[in-house]
Amino acid sequence: MNPLNKTISAFLAILFIISGVSALLLFNFDRNAFAAETYQQAFEREDFYNKIPSLLAQSITDSTEPTQQPLGMQGMSTETWESFMRTLLPPNVLKPIGDDVLISSFAYLNMESDTIQIDLALLKASMVSETGTQAALSLLNTLPPCTLEQSALIMFGMFTGDQIQLCNPPENVLPMLMPLIQGQMKAAAAIIPDQLTLTTAPSEGDPREQLQTTRFFMRLSLIPPLLLLLTLTVFAVRSLKDWLTWWGIPFFVTGASAYLTGLLGAPVFGNMLQRVLINRMPDYLPLFLLDFASDLAAAMVRALLNPVMLQGLALAIVGLGMAATGFFIKPKSAA
Repeated sequence: MNPLNKTISAFLAILFIISGVSALLLFNFDRNAFAAETYQQAFEREDFYNKIPSLLAQSITDSTEPTQQPLGMQGMSTETWESFMRTLLPPNVLKPIGDDVLISSFAYLNMESDTIQIDLALLKASMVSETGTQAALSLLNTLPPCTLEQSALIMFGMFTGDQIQLCNPPENVLPMLMPLIQGQMKAAAAIIPDQLTLTTAPSEGDPREQLQTTRFFMRLSLIPPLLLLLTLTVFAVRSLKDWLTWWGIPFFVTGASAYLTGLLGAPVFGNMLQRVLINRMPDYLPLFLLDFASDLAAAMVRALLNPVMLQGLALAIVGLGMAATGFFIKPKSAA
C-alpha cells in the first residue's frame, strides 16, 4: 500500500471510531429513552407512585368548580383531597394509575396521541365500594369534632342541599350518616371524569415536531460509520489479511471505547440529561414530572449505557478476533 493510501486509510479509521461510538450512543438513546418501560422499574424504586394522590387532588381542585362538587365535599382544600385520595387508593391501585401516566406521557411524546390522560376507572370504582366509605370515614376522623348543632346542620343540609361544613360527628350519629355518606361518594364518583387530561398538544408550534426531527437524525447516525467503513475498504483492503486488519483494529478500538464510555460515563451523562430535562421538560411533559427529573435522567442513563456497554464489548471481541486472525495470516510473497 502506498503512503498516501495508508494515510487516508488511517484517517478514515479514526473517523470511523469517533462516529461509531457516537452512533452507538445516539441509536440506543433514541431506541430506549422514549419508551415508558424504561422508567417503570426505576420509578417503582422511587416515590413516583406515591405522588399520584397529590396530582389527582391538585387536578380535581383546579378543574372543578366548588359548586359542582358533591354536597359535603364542597370547599375541601387540596390537602384534604390528597389525604382522602391516599386513603382511597392503596398501593396496588396507585401503580396501575402511575403506569398509565407514564404510558400516556410517552405516547404523547412520540406523537402517538395529542393528549396525556389518566384513566380514573380504578379510582371511581374504589369510591363507590366499601373502600370509598372507609376513606370518607377516615376523612371525617381527621376533622375537628362536631357539636350537636353542627351534626344536626349536616343532616339537615344533606336533605335540603344547603351548604354544609364538614366536621367529625359523634359515633352515635355515624350509623344515621352512613347511607348519606355512601350517597355522597356515589355523587363524587359521578362528577369525576372517566379520564383526566393533564396535557393537550398545541394547535400550532408543537415542540414535539422538533423533537421528532432530532430523533430522525439519531436513527440516521448509523449511516456515517457504515459509509466510512466502505470507503476504508476501498482504500485499504487488497487481501484477506488487509480486510481482517483494517476492519478488526477499528472494530476493537470502537468497541473498547464504547464499553469504557458505558462503564465510566454515568456521572457525566446523568448531569447532562438532568439539566436538559429541567430546561426542556415543560415544553413536552406535565410539570409535576419535574420533581422526578433526576430519576428520569438516571433511568435514561441506564437505558443508554447498559446496551452500549454490551454492544461495545461484543464489537471489541469481534474486532480483536479479526485483528488476531489477520496477524497470523502470512502475506503472499511476490512472484
